[in-house]
Amino acid sequence: MKILMLILLALTVACSDAEQRQCQDDELYDQLNDTCVPRGRVDNNVNNPSDMGTEDQNNDTPDADVVDMAPEDSPPDIITNPNNNIPDECDQDRDGSLSFECGGQDCDDNDGRRSPLLQEICDHVDNNCNDEINDGIQCSFYAHSGDTLYLIDPFKKEIQSVLEELPNLQDIDTHPDGTLYGVTFDGFYAYDDANNTWAKIGDFGIDVEDPNGMAIDFDGTVFVTGQDKIYTINRLTGAASLLGDVGQNFYSSGDCVVNKFDTLFMTSKHDETQDHLVQVSRATGEGTEIGPIGYDRIFGLIAAWGTLYGLTRDGELLSINESTGEGTLIHTFQNVRFFGAASTPDR
Repeated sequence: MKILMLILLALTVACSDAEQRQCQDDELYDQLNDTCVPRGRVDNNVNNPSDMGTEDQNNDTPDADVVDMAPEDSPPDIITNPNNNIPDECDQDRDGSLSFECGGQDCDDNDGRRSPLLQEICDHVDNNCNDEINDGIQCSFYAHSGDTLYLIDPFKKEIQSVLEELPNLQDIDTHPDGTLYGVTFDGFYAYDDANNTWAKIGDFGIDVEDPNGMAIDFDGTVFVTGQDKIYTINRLTGAASLLGDVGQNFYSSGDCVVNKFDTLFMTSKHDETQDHLVQVSRATGEGTEIGPIGYDRIFGLIAAWGTLYGLTRDGELLSINESTGEGTLIHTFQNVRFFGAASTPDR
């Protein structure tokens, strides 16, 4: 009998070896599943008896270091829950911060924009719940009068003088790299903020009549509006090229602007009672009316923090609806006549 069992065992091993030898060079024989598999794909842990343990090891008795889960009717730890599994009544805005009523520090549990866990961004909201808005960050854009360069904070409605000697600027705008540029009747300028001076880059080279608006898109293309025409400016030389006529009796009131979506707008004074917002093609210069603004002599347009702002010769700060053109008064700065303004680099 022993001899017979040895013969059978030898035949089994021989068959297994023969099957394994039939696998390709880039394959291995999977004895468990009786098949050839690509190298690196054999899963020695699947149904491996050596990993399954004995019946006693796999019973329902928990190990000593396994923590029992709390009964279903036990209240969760609403203050230190690591999975943010907080009851709705303690975090109604679901921002991960507990309300005052539940022992937390969320100053407004109905507004997800306000939480002690958040950082400040440029808006009208106290984001980090410290009773201040926009603290620790700069939320201002450049604007200018006939002789002074300013920084304006539209949220706090503050104005700060930066430079009081300007080269007769008609308008300014900011390149996406942060450089501030300006136009005058005779050419193109750049602002050196390190030395707080303006330097002329060059003349237009052609007759640009009343260049009173300037905008720079995200590609760095410089647009200038003058009367019923729009031009592009070579940023390196200052040379101007005619892009086209705006058309439809539109006439540049005092500024143009590119928003965060690279849409070009200008204000038009074809209506003697008020300025109108006009969208302008960056390819052809052709204008399409958006609508009346409700204010006149809007000499500064600014795209910043998702809002289109306007500044008037009378010192008014407006917000302008890009879909309808309607303007809303935010604030009036006393004793200032704005001639132009610049958008923030990221709009």
